[in-house]
Amino acid sequence: MIRRLSIAFGLCLTLSASGCTTEQDIPSQALGGETATRTLSSMLPLIRKSLTPQLAEQNFGPPDGRTGTGPINYVYLIEDQKRVNLTFPSATATISFASVQDRNGVSTPITIAD
Repeated sequence: MIRRLSIAFGLCLTLSASGCTTEQDIPSQALGGETATRTLSSMLPLIRKSLTPQLAEQNFGPPDGRTGTGPINYVYLIEDQKRVNLTFPSATATISFASVQDRNGVSTPITIAD
C-alpha cells in the first residue's frame, strides 16, 4: 500500500514538474537543436531502484535541467527531442519515479529495474 502511494506521489510530482519546465531550466545550447548523445536504450539498464542523484550524474553526466526544491527532478535530453525525467525525494535518496517525455509533451512511465 505504501509503495503504491509513493509511486503515485512520484508520478504526480514528475508530471507537475515536467509541465513547469522552462527554457531557464535547460541550457540554451541543448535546446538549440543539437543532437543529444544519450539514448533511452543506453539509459534504461542503469535506471535501477538503487539510483541516487549522485549516481545519475556519474552514469549520465550532469542533467540538462533540474527542477524542484523538495523532491528533485533531473531532466536528460535524449534522441528525437525526447526527455527522460528522473525524480528523487531528496539529494541523497534513491529514485522514486522515472518517465520519458516525447516532443509533444506526452509522458510515459519507465519501469525501474530491481
